[in-house]
Amino acid sequence: MDDITSFVQGFARGDLVVLVVFALLIVAATAVISHVVAKLIMRLTQSDGSPLPSSSILVNIARIAIWTFGISFMLSSCFKVDVNGLLAALGVGGIALSLGMQDTVKNFIGGLQVTLMGIVHPGDHIVVDGVDGIVQDVSWRQTKVKDYENNVHLIPNAVINSTTVQKVDPSFMVATMLSFTNDGRDLDAIIGEMEQLAKREIEKVAELEKDPWILLTQIGEYGTWAKMRFVLKDVSHAREARDAALRAVSPYTRNNAPDVLFDTGEED
Repeated sequence: MDDITSFVQGFARGDLVVLVVFALLIVAATAVISHVVAKLIMRLTQSDGSPLPSSSILVNIARIAIWTFGISFMLSSCFKVDVNGLLAALGVGGIALSLGMQDTVKNFIGGLQVTLMGIVHPGDHIVVDGVDGIVQDVSWRQTKVKDYENNVHLIPNAVINSTTVQKVDPSFMVATMLSFTNDGRDLDAIIGEMEQLAKREIEKVAELEKDPWILLTQIGEYGTWAKMRFVLKDVSHAREARDAALRAVSPYTRNNAPDVLFDTGEED
């Protein structure tokens, strides 16, 4: 009890050691609160039925707000810093800085609009600025999109916000596994032939939104495994379209493919 009293008295006297200790306690408490709030936001946004998207930009904004408040409280209470004056000075400096960082500011504002207006969400299949893939995350500066070759594209949020974004309903994408041999022939040529044959046969029974494309998943001594995908304009013809595609490429295949599935955009 005496130690606590001495600590409080030292704080009241402005003892430097006591002030530093108190400042460190505030910083530690701020770090804990920031961590807990970030976890709560991630749990809330990732829960079923949540109206908020599971984007990292919301977590980062919460962290910035908590740390700004914590540091401001520490400076004013421990070191008698005029926080209002400091914020005013930073505001003037921020205006000058923003003039030289217009792209960064545009991307930050674009990220907020993309997230809060629900333009895209993690898990969406989008086509934008020549990139076709699944949204992985929306951060304060860029949107991360992974294509079907597992390449990650970092698209500035300003581009997402100012460019036409095409969303593909995952239920309209049909995927099936294939196993085939190349018998020493050029693999790209074989894949090209299979894609063209599949397209030709699918178009006899259904209208394509996106032509078939084949991605290799595994190569072994008994054959080459791959996944064929295509996007239909009318999902009601998915079974007939898949059947037509498999019949078209059957001369190349080794094993029977599984039943039709509606791809969510995630690799198996």
